[in-house]
Amino acid sequence: MHFNKLKTTLLTILFLSIISWNVDAKRVEKQKLSTLAVSNENIATVEALTNHGKFTYHLDNTGNLEVSAALQAIFDELGALKDVSATITFLPGVYFLDAPVVVKIASVKLIGHAHGGIDIHGANIESGTIFRLGKNTGPNCITFDYAGRSKAFPSGETPWPNQNLKVELENLSFVGYNNTGVNTADGYSRFRNDEPNFRGLHWYPTEDRYKDVEAEGQRAIVLPKAPKGEGVAKCELLRLTGCYFTELYVAIDIADCDVSYINKNWFGQLTYGIRLHGNGQGMMASDNLFADLETAFKLKKPVFSTFHNNTFAYISKCFEIDEIQSSTITGNAVYNWKISTGAAAYGSFCHVKKSMNLNVSGNSIAQYLDSRKRSKTTDSEPNGQSFIQFDNAKQLMFSNNIVHTLISQTVVRLHNSSNSVVVDNIITFGEGGNAVAETGDSKDNLYRPIDPKDSAPFDKYKY
Repeated sequence: MHFNKLKTTLLTILFLSIISWNVDAKRVEKQKLSTLAVSNENIATVEALTNHGKFTYHLDNTGNLEVSAALQAIFDELGALKDVSATITFLPGVYFLDAPVVVKIASVKLIGHAHGGIDIHGANIESGTIFRLGKNTGPNCITFDYAGRSKAFPSGETPWPNQNLKVELENLSFVGYNNTGVNTADGYSRFRNDEPNFRGLHWYPTEDRYKDVEAEGQRAIVLPKAPKGEGVAKCELLRLTGCYFTELYVAIDIADCDVSYINKNWFGQLTYGIRLHGNGQGMMASDNLFADLETAFKLKKPVFSTFHNNTFAYISKCFEIDEIQSSTITGNAVYNWKISTGAAAYGSFCHVKKSMNLNVSGNSIAQYLDSRKRSKTTDSEPNGQSFIQFDNAKQLMFSNNIVHTLISQTVVRLHNSSNSVVVDNIITFGEGGNAVAETGDSKDNLYRPIDPKDSAPFDKYKY
């Protein structure tokens, strides 16, 4: 009997202990959850994975605090690591910069999170990882500088004086400071019917916007000219994927680059999308959108490069190229309709000053304005050039393009060009215009238009 009482007492104690343990466990878990909820307010917003390990930092991502000095300190700390390579990720939010920032790391990748598609002049919502570039951030907002290594790989040769630059950007948005003369910094919305309304804005700077646009206009991303000195220095690789640029003078400013992949990005409300000042070997730009801007591509010397499957709308100029060799401009789509911004009231598809072995094929171009090749940025008056013009072209192939225009002048012009072929294009034009002409010292060129009168008969329809 005493044994049974003892057994009952022990079971009671054990039962109460289990209840007490469960209550304490739940209390501890609740405290943990409470602690997590509090710590989320100060969670690290920046993470760097390097060959020296992982580093975490906190930058304000509300857009209310200016963080350029803190971000520069992060880049400096990582850049000081020996022979560092780094992948740096940023949580969603707005990182407000109001001073230029320099990244001096030979191999670096910056990654944003969440969907980065923004339309600050439409829905006016914050989305993804946004770098908001204040008035004092320019002209070179984020510059990627050259760095070296202590020894060569894989030979191990040391010392190794050569410097390099490899940059990759993914899923980041860059919003500049009111590039135009219109106060778009306040975020005009087409849904509020603000004035000037969305399609009434002009994306070129007004005459009094800058004293010197090249000295003051913001460039979001800058790859500078390689430094001179001992050894070889070169910008070897640029990868740009899923990024968004708006309200800037230039989105991407490149001195020289050996290889570049520029894919699936959005460029809008800009003066220039991509500028290449020197050599661009192996430049591959595809599946990008260019809208509401002056000039999408302004390129000095791309070589064995491809520009394909890009889309353009409300745009003044698509391609301005000084010299291009062994390259293609194919499968692009252009649609400039009457209800457009001031920029697209002018325009041209491409002007190439010199080319060798260039293939321009399969493009679909619709220009519902009788526009001459000029823009508000560089030409106050029409300059006598055509909507599509090739100067000093050798072995040019211009074929299978659809060019629908209302232009009352020559649509496609070959000037001082030879051994080139313009065949099987559908080209329309306005009263007084014509499809294709050659001028200057042009010779040995072939032109074959599509003429429905010369078509073979169609087969009989069978059901």
